[in-house]
Amino acid sequence: MSSLPPHLQHLQHLQGDELKLAIQQEYYSHAIAFILRQTDYDVETAVKHLNVIKDPVKVVKEYLGLDNVADVKETNSSKSKNQMKYGEIRKFMDEGAKQYNAQKELNERRAKYQAHLEQQQQKHLEQQPEQQPEL
Repeated sequence: MSSLPPHLQHLQHLQGDELKLAIQQEYYSHAIAFILRQTDYDVETAVKHLNVIKDPVKVVKEYLGLDNVADVKETNSSKSKNQMKYGEIRKFMDEGAKQYNAQKELNERRAKYQAHLEQQQQKHLEQQPEQQPEL
C-alpha cells in the first residue's frame, strides 16, 4: 500500500472507495477553509461557489475580480512556443505573398494599359494622311 502524505495519515486505516471518499472530503474541507480565509464569504456562499467553479483558487480570483485576467492568459498561452514561431513565420510569408501578388497584378495592368496606348497611337498615326513636304 502506498503511503499517504503527512496531512492524510489519519486516514491510513481506510481502503478502496472509503479512502477515496475520505480524501475527497478532506480536500473539499481544505478548499472551503481556503476560500473562507481569502474572502469574506460565509460557509454557504463558499460551498455554492466551489460547487459551481470546482477550483478554490478560481473562486478567490472571481471574488477579487481577476477571473477575466485568467481567461485572457489561458487563451494566449494555449499555443506552444514552437506553434507561435511557426504562426509568425506563416503570417510573414502570407503578407509577402499578398504584396507580391498585388505588385504582379499592378505590373500586368500597367503593361496592358501601355499596350492599349501604343495601339491607340498606331491607329491615330495610320488615320492621318501622310503629308509630304513641298519643295
